Amino acid sequence: MKPVNYVILLFLPVMVVAGYYLGGWFNFLVPACCFFAYPIANLFLSSAEQHAHRFSSQAGYKNLALAFVPVLFALTACCVYMAGTVKMDVIAYAGLAVSLGIVNSIIGFTLAHEFIHRFSKTEQLAGYFLLLQNNYMHYGIEHVSGHHVYACTPADPHTAGINESVYSFLPRAILGTYKNAIKIERKRLSREHCRIPVLHNRMLWFGVLQIVIMLMVLFMLNLHALLFFLLQNIVAIIMLHIINYMQHYGLMRKVKDTGRYEKIDAHHAWNTGRKNTSLNLFQLENHADHHMHPHRSFEELQHTGDSPEHPAGYSFMVLLSLIPPLWFKIMNKRISSNI
Repeated sequence: MKPVNYVILLFLPVMVVAGYYLGGWFNFLVPACCFFAYPIANLFLSSAEQHAHRFSSQAGYKNLALAFVPVLFALTACCVYMAGTVKMDVIAYAGLAVSLGIVNSIIGFTLAHEFIHRFSKTEQLAGYFLLLQNNYMHYGIEHVSGHHVYACTPADPHTAGINESVYSFLPRAILGTYKNAIKIERKRLSREHCRIPVLHNRMLWFGVLQIVIMLMVLFMLNLHALLFFLLQNIVAIIMLHIINYMQHYGLMRKVKDTGRYEKIDAHHAWNTGRKNTSLNLFQLENHADHHMHPHRSFEELQHTGDSPEHPAGYSFMVLLSLIPPLWFKIMNKRISSNI
């Protein structure tokens, strides 16, 4: 896909703004579109084989991805400001928070995930800025140094076991992400023999930054704005972990005779179908290739034919995961056929 093809994702921030100005239940335009209209429309849209195509250079993709960062910042700042200064009923307030949280998850967390794997300081800074906006900066530590090491093993909080419901997975994953990040940072500080560890502790500084942001919202606006900010954070974080639940559900690495786990391969992550209709989430659908080549930028990721595949796109699969008996019935058969 050419860089310009990803610009279509801007329709999500536009819908947040449109919903606010239309008022009332229209503030739920984003979830209605993402989890109702879009999955239904996909049943009737013509589809093409999913491939990743590089354009002329990586610069176009990099600049496009970075351009989303100020858009998301402006959108979040405006919504928080309106929540704190404009009188809204409960429906409008909740709808706006849910819509903003979904956008900050679908685009924000996806791009943050992309940037924290890069070597460029600019991209890493952009990634942690997006994580700060979602009050989840420790995810950057755990994901790179934890999940990518222990994925599809019992040590990974982001890998859901077979017959584990999303409702039991979510608290375990959220708590496990934080605990693992603390352990990883302690090991790093011990390994680097820092004279004054507290000055180099990223977990501490990330916590300080997040508290500062919340205090700024509280004192520059009010409690309504802070509660709104936290509510959309919760929505974004829950969405992130539902996606994590889907990406490795039931896929475990085997232990070799040496006692070590086998190397992660294509069959250890779910891809999202061979067909791609109208929306591409920065190649998030090609998750297996990302695990095998974590430093590849999103436009370079390829569809891996050996990976198990979800029966439908992300929108439908998120809804399916919320109904555990149906999820188990459909997904467990696919796990058995791929072992």
